[in-house]
Amino acid sequence: MRNSPGCGPGSYNVLAGRNVDVITVEKTVLNVRFGSYDRQGVTTIVDFDKLLIQTADVGALKAYKYTVIFSRYQNKWLYCRAKERDCYETAGGHIEDGETPLESAKRELYEEAGAIRFEITPAFDYSAHFPNYYNTGQVYFAQIHELGDIPNYEMAEIKLFDAIPDKMQFPQILPVLYHKLQGWLNLQSAKDELWDVYDSERNLTGRTHRRADPMQKGDYHLVVHVWLQNSKGEYLISKRAPNKGYPNMWECVGGSAVTGDDSITAAIREVKEEVGLDVKPANGRCVFTITRESDICDIWVFKQDFDINEVILQENETTDAKYVTAEEIRKMITNGDFIAFQYIEELL
Repeated sequence: MRNSPGCGPGSYNVLAGRNVDVITVEKTVLNVRFGSYDRQGVTTIVDFDKLLIQTADVGALKAYKYTVIFSRYQNKWLYCRAKERDCYETAGGHIEDGETPLESAKRELYEEAGAIRFEITPAFDYSAHFPNYYNTGQVYFAQIHELGDIPNYEMAEIKLFDAIPDKMQFPQILPVLYHKLQGWLNLQSAKDELWDVYDSERNLTGRTHRRADPMQKGDYHLVVHVWLQNSKGEYLISKRAPNKGYPNMWECVGGSAVTGDDSITAAIREVKEEVGLDVKPANGRCVFTITRESDICDIWVFKQDFDINEVILQENETTDAKYVTAEEIRKMITNGDFIAFQYIEELL
């Protein structure tokens, strides 16, 4: 991703959905105004006027020119700053002659971040189409275990962030790829988990789907979001574990229904799994349903009082919990600390 658009002020904030001037569908978990998760093959993610960004399954695009490496170190996202710039970017760059994309990604991670011990995995392909040319590449996820000195090439420093930097290189591209990567990361946990498959009318098809596999067009699975509200009108929210997609961000309880679950069963199970609480079925109500690119999402509200000390945080699921007001949630969304579900204003 060298010789591309220059630094931007960070106006394309994928987490808060601010100042994103595009017209596309809005069917993702987040209130992000550019596109939807792809299921198979190539799917358009965003059209910024004359810039078109697409993603595809690993291996779909074949002719790669660049690698992009999103890296985690000490439970933070690692970004690099080039010597002549005052903004940040991921490690990555041009694939040299004779290199495979993986070899290029490993080299770039060392040359630009000083990474000497790490695990790296291809996540998806991407292409960026400009008026007169286009670039293709492969996006990688790296978990860095050890850093050395940054070689004296392009980069002046590295820095750790909770999400994407406010001031970033490639502001039209980086947030889109970051958002896509979070969905990919979510599918890496419990890869063999099985979901019941529904049609678009919410009828069971009799088939099951493995979590880590791409959904077929026209297939849907059931998802629940569960909002726990006390008698003061406050909501119990939890903080995502650093190993999950959108790490260290706050959200309501939620997840996918597994094979055999109906909606309320999934809601009760997710609350138990994520915060260790037992909700009473009579206290819950499904307030509305949204159909997204590949899932049917039921939004539940359970009105039940819990002492915050009753919460049991689940390893690899949640790291903190607290009660907040609706206004506090809005502020957290503005600050990029809370996952901005597309229905949030309708709920609050």
